[in-house]
Amino acid sequence: MNLSKLPPDLNLITRPNWIEINLDALASNIQFVRKSIPKSTKILLPVKADSYGHGSLACAYAAKFAGADFLGVAHLSEGMLLRQYGMDLPILVLGPCIPADFPYLVEFQLTSALSDLKTALAFDKYLEENGLSCNAHLAINTGMHRFGIRFDDFDTIRQILTLKHLHVDGMFTHLATADMLDKNSNISTQRQIDRFSNLVELLANEGIRPQICHCSSSAGTLRHPESHFDMVRPGLVLYGYNPMGATPPEGFEYPELKPVMTIKSTIRNIHEVPTGEGVSYGQYWVAQQPTKVATIAIGYGDGYLRGEYNNGYVLIRNQLCPILGRVCMDATMVDVSRIPDVQIGETVEVVDGAADARISMEAVAEAHHTIPYEITSRVARRLYRKYIWKNRLIRWDDLKEEFHIPPFTSYPLREK
Repeated sequence: MNLSKLPPDLNLITRPNWIEINLDALASNIQFVRKSIPKSTKILLPVKADSYGHGSLACAYAAKFAGADFLGVAHLSEGMLLRQYGMDLPILVLGPCIPADFPYLVEFQLTSALSDLKTALAFDKYLEENGLSCNAHLAINTGMHRFGIRFDDFDTIRQILTLKHLHVDGMFTHLATADMLDKNSNISTQRQIDRFSNLVELLANEGIRPQICHCSSSAGTLRHPESHFDMVRPGLVLYGYNPMGATPPEGFEYPELKPVMTIKSTIRNIHEVPTGEGVSYGQYWVAQQPTKVATIAIGYGDGYLRGEYNNGYVLIRNQLCPILGRVCMDATMVDVSRIPDVQIGETVEVVDGAADARISMEAVAEAHHTIPYEITSRVARRLYRKYIWKNRLIRWDDLKEEFHIPPFTSYPLREK
């Protein structure tokens, strides 16, 4: 095998598709929320599921620089990983803990979520027997019926909040219908807020109010100021997507929001499809006239949704190009007949709300009858990541230096 004496520069490798994570947009969205809530109210950035596909380390550090107060993860391992890369903001593990988690919650100084009395008592006993301490927040079920102690189970709530060794310094609930505008949903949301508010007031009258009470999702933060309490958890908004959808009603547009993720691809093939011939699996699109078709390097293997056929657009040279037939695992075919001199290798805007609202994350989600989070969280790891920070497009290695992210350490807090 004859190889060049000078190996190719790996920094110059071509990328068939990639995502750009605009951390400046994340910082801007944090400031937008900051201006929308009382000065004393904290902001928790959810970074679960790899920050819903945006990259948990990058987003966590950018959020810290932008003034976020708390981070939220779903699972213990997600919080551990952030600590192992030096993150020192408070981290709430929103999913309920089990006894096997206790040593790790303590070791990595993570705030646990409590959803049942048996686990809370076991955790308190574990801490007592080992001379340890740990913070926790109590989950309250006000109507979501997913996790938590029922809002009117006052005896259990009091018992957990007054444990001697487990420091339960927070209490939270989750709104189920805050992003829905119909009358019944509004009534349901207000009922949840009232249940939580009444519980907070009752506890305060007894002198056992937790320090950090929180309730607000993105829609709750923007639509229900009475739900702000001591902290808000506006995930969708902080990542720059409107919780009211691609075509929000008047008064719910929020033009200040800036999308953090854009998805890009490249043209890999161009060909003519004769009249009467079909395109892609199932031949769900058939040419009614000779059509110039470009095959772009994006598919459901990259997280681009397959569910609907002949549905949606991409943007090439600021020209909307309809998707033809089914999305494949690694490729999607689009009509480029209106771009006569289109070339192989050109960049394709796949999802980019700033470039055109019709290919925004919200619009793509609506076209597939889902929510933006399902799209962002499905973005495959094989897509190369590029980051924008302080108006510069930079690679991950450069971003690590910018944020002073330390090397991975298995037990980072033992030497502190």
